[in-house]
Amino acid sequence: MDEPASSLMEDFKTKMGIFDALDTLMRNVPFDKITVTQICSEAHISRATFYRYFTDKFAIPQWHLNFAYSKGANEIGRTLPWREGYYISETIIAERSEFYSNVAKSDDYNAIDNYAPRLRRKTLVETLTDYHHRQLTERLKFQVDATVELEVHLLPKWHYGAYDATLEELCTWLANAIPRELYKLLDTPLKPASPKP
Repeated sequence: MDEPASSLMEDFKTKMGIFDALDTLMRNVPFDKITVTQICSEAHISRATFYRYFTDKFAIPQWHLNFAYSKGANEIGRTLPWREGYYISETIIAERSEFYSNVAKSDDYNAIDNYAPRLRRKTLVETLTDYHHRQLTERLKFQVDATVELEVHLLPKWHYGAYDATLEELCTWLANAIPRELYKLLDTPLKPASPKP
């Protein structure tokens, strides 16, 4: 195994260890009450190691959400259509739904429920302007905002048991609810994802 790949794997392993430590702590302590010192102790790492990977405790769920989105939702209109993009991201998030439920209780500016809409809005705008070379008209801006509202309010509800549906059904429903112009613009990927081995 070459050195860069090995280093990336070690970095990912360390980040997941920190993520798991926070997850464990939240079973007994609310997210807002947990300190970096407690996370370091639970993860068996130094504060220097923690700060090598994360700026603060809010960066932990942000990192995991970015990871989940990078595999699916952020690729909508780039390499994936809507339904598949949602399905991939939400599968990763569903594996840690209790973690997300716990971190969602924070109302800090950097909390996940405030961060996710900013991330999705930024990514959808970049996909439209940088990848599809579309001008962001007021109508498209409204459609992006409507899509973000759908995503950040309805997807978590499914994770918390509000809808008796499979993930496949939910992803289909959500894709069908996307404003039509935006849906059509991004449902055909510019570059299909490479086939799975």
